[in-house]
Amino acid sequence: MLFNSWVFATFFALFFPVYLLVRKNIRARNVWLLLASYIFYGWWNPRFVTLLAILAAVDYLAALGVAGKPVTHYDRFKGAAFTITTTAISALFVGADGPYLLKITLCFVALLVIATYIIAATPVEKQRRYWLYLSIFANLGVLVYFKYCNFFLDSVQTALDAIGWHIDKFTLNVILPIGLSFHVFQGISRTFDCYRGEIKPEGSLTTVATYLAFFPQLVAGPIERAAHLIPQFETELSLNLKMFTSGSMLFLWGLYQKVVVADNVAPLANYAFQHSAAIDGATALMGILAFTAQIYGDFCGYSNMARGLARCLGFDLMANFDQPYFSRTPSEFWKRWHISLSSWLRDYLYISLGGNRHGMAMMYRNLMITMLLGGLWHGAAWTFVAWGGFHGAIQVVFRMLNIDAALARVSVWTVKGGLMHATSWFITMILVMIGWVFFRAVDFTQAGNMLTAAATDFSGYSAATFGPLFSFVAPLAIVEIYQRIAHKREVLNMGPFLFRYTAAITVVMTILLLSAPPGQSFIYFDF
Repeated sequence: MLFNSWVFATFFALFFPVYLLVRKNIRARNVWLLLASYIFYGWWNPRFVTLLAILAAVDYLAALGVAGKPVTHYDRFKGAAFTITTTAISALFVGADGPYLLKITLCFVALLVIATYIIAATPVEKQRRYWLYLSIFANLGVLVYFKYCNFFLDSVQTALDAIGWHIDKFTLNVILPIGLSFHVFQGISRTFDCYRGEIKPEGSLTTVATYLAFFPQLVAGPIERAAHLIPQFETELSLNLKMFTSGSMLFLWGLYQKVVVADNVAPLANYAFQHSAAIDGATALMGILAFTAQIYGDFCGYSNMARGLARCLGFDLMANFDQPYFSRTPSEFWKRWHISLSSWLRDYLYISLGGNRHGMAMMYRNLMITMLLGGLWHGAAWTFVAWGGFHGAIQVVFRMLNIDAALARVSVWTVKGGLMHATSWFITMILVMIGWVFFRAVDFTQAGNMLTAAATDFSGYSAATFGPLFSFVAPLAIVEIYQRIAHKREVLNMGPFLFRYTAAITVVMTILLLSAPPGQSFIYFDF
């Protein structure tokens, strides 16, 4: 179910009046939110709602265990009953596969219950760590199976072929559930936070399941921390016309970024990459610029729509983007791009590896490992690993040269400082775009063709080549510059009343007149 679809508009129109009726009753509100979230997710494939329920039950029990609280028979019963009930309802919508889905779920529930009793039988001093391992194993196990199994099998086969051992190709018929990585990372972070004593495990399984499946940010983030979002599910939230209007404006701006900017420049990027072996340098550069605009408009647009929807319900989600294309160094870029992921990787991977506590060499190692795994998180392909490794390498180089500190020492408003900041920004953006080539390319050959053409072939430059791209990107760039100067993030929620609503009407008319053909999914749904 896409935010930019009439199906979602119908879904929200049916959901919202009931939500208004029950929102002051916390339990009823959360049950309604959970039901709506599972319907939202199950619209693609109801089978995978069972997967969400299983992981919710695992994380509910594991968080109790890592916090040192006793996991009672009643807790186990709640987890099992919740999962089986959810599966039984889902089975009604999957046709002949319903009984099979229920049998598989019963097996997983039995394994989970057995695992909890095994942990309970271990020495008390080890139980907290074992509960943590259970959550990590369950979440990452699901992610590895659905997202990486075929990638690993293909990689092993390629390696064996390289040494002369030829085996028949073997792949699993696996469908990747939409947005699984976001759900998994959110579940793991909550268990870790309970293990570290930063938060307390909640007593309500409904609250935990709703936190993990909250439909505005379920399939593409932001990856919310339990300390920020779960308290909102446990309290009665204020909701008034001003908040609803503000959320609607944020959603509207995100919709513009998606359907007017990202979806209109997507065909330009697609053409360039699909014909990378036969295009001139200008077309290659146009394709790279188009994808640079596309992925920002697409993902930032989704994040704004998710935050806007949540605000319309009284919830606050973290800002996931902070004008990343104004960054002057790679480290600044990652503080501004996909903030929820970069902070997750920092807090749960980079710091766990040792961070910068053991000298410069270990810091560089930890940074490279973090970025390589961050690249792999984005997709099961070596091009994503290369993208992550590339970003890790350029961060290491910038840190070795101490460029961030050098920029901090000079004012941008002096001639010398202005030149330094502008030069560093230009170099950083070139590097970011080189990285996007690996992110977008289907293989290294395609990436090499694009970069070679853009860097060595200086033919084909004309207004006709770049005109369509700039016509969609220029208005967004002007708005971003204005936001940067005004130090504001939400353009339709800033300024006097007349300005805001004139801008809103203009955006609505632009969406009606210039929207790309409907039905284009969000890029990050695949992650």
